[in-house]
Amino acid sequence: YQAGASSRGKQFAATHAECVFVAAPSKVLLKKTVADIRRRAAEAGRDPRSILIFNLQTAIVGETDREAQAKWQEYKSYVSYEGALALISGWTGIDFGQYRPDQVLKYLHTNAIQSAVEAFSTADPNRQWTVEALADWVGIGGFGPLLVGSAETVADELQSWVEETDVDGFNLAYAVTHETFRDVVELLIPE
Repeated sequence: YQAGASSRGKQFAATHAECVFVAAPSKVLLKKTVADIRRRAAEAGRDPRSILIFNLQTAIVGETDREAQAKWQEYKSYVSYEGALALISGWTGIDFGQYRPDQVLKYLHTNAIQSAVEAFSTADPNRQWTVEALADWVGIGGFGPLLVGSAETVADELQSWVEETDVDGFNLAYAVTHETFRDVVELLIPE
């Protein structure tokens, strides 16, 4: 197993891994990451399909889209800005508390979770990532994308991620323990 999508991590995965866990926040970045890992595997003499790639994904599921949106709004009301910054600072090795909330992020070099910092600074060229936007993003579910909706809505969106990016599956993160797991088991899996 390999976790991460730094250049070194992808090369290690291509050579040795059976499974790779990544956390791409957008379909565009995930598609590039999956293609790069599969290309490297082929160059290493391996069947590119012999490596399973799973993206981190958080799903807030309700009986209806409206119910799921209400859950998401409630969960957001509990997110701590300082706590989110502390969490991402620990993950990346960058003290985000030293920056103003409106500070626009640039690509930062760090030895800790290098690919995560790159993902946020390059994944969406049309989005201006600030420290505050980053804290909002990681406040629920961490680095992966967040899907909110009914079981049908979320299942359709997960399917679109598979079809559009060639990812093999998902490493589902939780928004709230144990409710997220219950909703996935009782609502999403049957869909």
